[in-house]
Amino acid sequence: MMKISRSNKMDRFNHLIEQNVHQEGFTPLHLEGVGVVQWHNAQEMSPFLYEPIICMMGQGEKICRVGDASFLYQSGDFFINFLPIPVYAEVTVASFEAPFQSAVMNINLIKLADMIMRIEHQEKTVRKTTSDSSSCVVVGQANDDLIELFSRLLSVASDPLESAILGESIIDEIYYRLLTGEHGHALRQLLHEYGNIQPVSRAVTHIHNNVNKVIKVDELASIANMSKTSFFNTFKKLMHVSPMQYIKSIKLQKAQTLLIQGIQANEASYQVGYNSFSQFSREYKRFFGFPPSQTGH
Repeated sequence: MMKISRSNKMDRFNHLIEQNVHQEGFTPLHLEGVGVVQWHNAQEMSPFLYEPIICMMGQGEKICRVGDASFLYQSGDFFINFLPIPVYAEVTVASFEAPFQSAVMNINLIKLADMIMRIEHQEKTVRKTTSDSSSCVVVGQANDDLIELFSRLLSVASDPLESAILGESIIDEIYYRLLTGEHGHALRQLLHEYGNIQPVSRAVTHIHNNVNKVIKVDELASIANMSKTSFFNTFKKLMHVSPMQYIKSIKLQKAQTLLIQGIQANEASYQVGYNSFSQFSREYKRFFGFPPSQTGH
């Protein structure tokens, strides 16, 4: 049986992306949380809120800046973030002849943690975590198995019946290959139940559930059951931004969503916990590059 080369596997993967694209930007598929992205032109640096995702790159090149960290990923790379993060993203390589293409899959952290426990039960070992390399973002080169799995995922996700019957098993296998592959040890360190991601995740959930209130670092540290200094340092290492920068980003992203829905700027400001509308307008313009009044409906 002739072995299929990596370049042929990438060609097939890109072909499946192209088959499923219905518009510029993101196209959702039949399997919940799975979609494809295509751009025929480079996209300038813009702010986004990334939910926990695995992105598999087909072709082109993209840069994501998260706080003081910068991540470059291109054809054959994967990009993972395990917590909702505000990013500045830029598509740097795209053309009509060779558009930027990628596949995106939402992450279920509960299923991931469960799989880690099952893997380690079989291995009869529990991996100890170290905080030195902790980051909620991981970028690496996908091996051939992962490329093939994402091709299968797109093939199944393009069909409603196959999505319903086969989709979850392919997603489980993607988790498994990631956790047992070249980058598996680092991923398991990050996601292990005794790691720092759990208390920070509780704080992040609190921020998202209380975006309409004034949120202080002291209360987040208390939720995470950490000292204020320890929480601040751990949060910064994982998220690449300080807790207050993160809170501000989430509030402004939420405000933009409200403005696009047709909510008045002063009401949007109030709904994301700003007491001063002038401060909201100033910070909104600094973050997005234009004032609230210029946000399209």
